[in-house]
Amino acid sequence: MWLFRSGFVLLAYTGINLYTGIKVLGLLKYFFPGIKSLVYWPLYIICGYSYILSYLLRLDRILFVRSLTMYSLPTILYLFIVILFFDVIRLILRLSGRFSFQWAGFAAVGTGIALGITLLVMIFGYWNAGYIHTTHYNVALNKSGPGKEAYIVNAMPSAQVVSETLQGVGPVYENHSGRLRIVLVSDLHIGTTVNRKWLAKIVDAANKAKPDVIVLAGDIFDNNIDTIPNRDAILDELRRFNATLGVYACQGNHDVDRISFRNDATMDRIQEFLKKADITLLLDEVEYVADSFYLVGRRDARPIGMGQGRKSAADLSTHVDTSKPIIFLDHQPTDFWNIEEAGADLILSGHTHAGQFFPGNIVTSHIYRRTGAVHYGYWKGGSAQAVITSGAGVWGPPIRILTRSEVAIVDISFK
Repeated sequence: MWLFRSGFVLLAYTGINLYTGIKVLGLLKYFFPGIKSLVYWPLYIICGYSYILSYLLRLDRILFVRSLTMYSLPTILYLFIVILFFDVIRLILRLSGRFSFQWAGFAAVGTGIALGITLLVMIFGYWNAGYIHTTHYNVALNKSGPGKEAYIVNAMPSAQVVSETLQGVGPVYENHSGRLRIVLVSDLHIGTTVNRKWLAKIVDAANKAKPDVIVLAGDIFDNNIDTIPNRDAILDELRRFNATLGVYACQGNHDVDRISFRNDATMDRIQEFLKKADITLLLDEVEYVADSFYLVGRRDARPIGMGQGRKSAADLSTHVDTSKPIIFLDHQPTDFWNIEEAGADLILSGHTHAGQFFPGNIVTSHIYRRTGAVHYGYWKGGSAQAVITSGAGVWGPPIRILTRSEVAIVDISFK
């Protein structure tokens, strides 16, 4: 919704609605000449701006209203794009003088075809959003990492013991390859849209990779735990994340619990929920994993409805042995250069959704390139590297066009 606080964006969206509204009215009048504009326009405005109105009137708390209105923005957008495309083609043909458009219903038919194409695009976007892809990255770090020898790690409820327990020393993790496999999952947005069925596909994809570590790079929840249907089932799914060295998470901007619109957001119930799910939440904290590498989890830079501060990257790495691999979890890819200066070798982020649906991918690409990062994929700085995932869930409309929901596998090799 922050986009619509910009006067330019709101004006552009109004122009898009006016253009598509006139075209749809022309289609209706072709088949129903008696339709009245005074009846049509109020209804069209309510439909076109329902996404914005639901938030302004706080109707988004009602599941049915939220589910219905969230489709209005992409529907209007894609209808505008297709109609505009047809109109440009028609203008080019008219100016060329090769074709004459005398039939009064030509524009109406074009609008009808545009509606059909838009419907197909929305159906594909919905299917594409729920299909979980796996993306693979190979990252080489110029530091010594887990060797081929076995080393002792703390037992965790979610840990998979890959060798027999030795008497007197506890569980042992045995790395035969000298590599470390991290599965990066971000932007689950568990709530009204991402339910147990969706989450189960994400967990299955993560576990299939047989990771050493699973990291959740923020936006695990979608603002309000009370909107999660069947929370016990969600808890069971989160417990199924299975990694040899454990499951870790950092905070995202949506990982706040806003019980009501007026109350300040908190994280108390979120922390409790993740603890029950055997997920270690790192809030400006450093974890030394398996006597081998550091995981640094940051608080989010701008959590919604929460006036918290956070430690700088330099403060977090003050007591870290820089000869060991240092991996930062930072939800928003906006502070990469400071994290690099703090000694990080690898940064894992999410947040951007890679724009989620076109042309959002063009917008986010421009925004994060200006911060010195990228909105998706692999980033290389001077000494640090980063992987930014497009996320496994969605926010707002459950559609993805020219982006995809994914689980990222990051295979790390060491010197």
